[in-house]
Amino acid sequence: MSKTIIAQLLLIGSLAGCSVAPSTDIKQPLTAKPKPPVSATENNGAIFQPNKAVRLFEDRRARQVGDTLTVNLVENTSATRKSETTETREASADINVPTPTVLGRTPPGILAGDTTWNPESDSTQTYKDNETNSNTFKGSITVTVTEVLDNGNLVVAGEKRIAINNDSEYLRLAGVVNPAYITSANTVNSTQLADVQLESKNSQGIDKSQLSSMLARFFLILMPF
Repeated sequence: MSKTIIAQLLLIGSLAGCSVAPSTDIKQPLTAKPKPPVSATENNGAIFQPNKAVRLFEDRRARQVGDTLTVNLVENTSATRKSETTETREASADINVPTPTVLGRTPPGILAGDTTWNPESDSTQTYKDNETNSNTFKGSITVTVTEVLDNGNLVVAGEKRIAINNDSEYLRLAGVVNPAYITSANTVNSTQLADVQLESKNSQGIDKSQLSSMLARFFLILMPF
């Protein structure tokens, strides 16, 4: 077996089961863990204790680092561009060519008198550009609160991976949400997020079972029996 075939087999083996995640333009972390609980202080008998919040009217909406929030993707963009340009060019000229003479006399066969030449040129060009771009994105993704800003807004980010056979779909989202927009079901629409970064990319890989089948076919070709 030649060195080239061995190198190809080693390359296929190194790629078996590999599926590299696609790159992302989102620079912030896509998840965050909640802060560790503060150790309890000595109970002095008072009703309200330090570092122990008593929330009588609190629901399950996201409000702290590490809390989760479901974002409904309802993106619908449309752009239309139409332009038309017309260029018209015209040119004309009158050229008088006098009768040629030799020693002051007109040669035989040439009629006396000036010759007039009137060249004309006309050119019209029309450019039209009609372009329509429409995009619709629907679905949902649950993100994590990665930071709480000073004004109370929440910085959220998250990633969802869906693998079907050898194709892996990566959905990433990052943005800032006003807690006032969060519904009682702990959801918010993507159109209500600020500084939204939404990505949908995919990657492909080779499964080990497919690699075994490829190697079997290769050796069956080399072996006559």
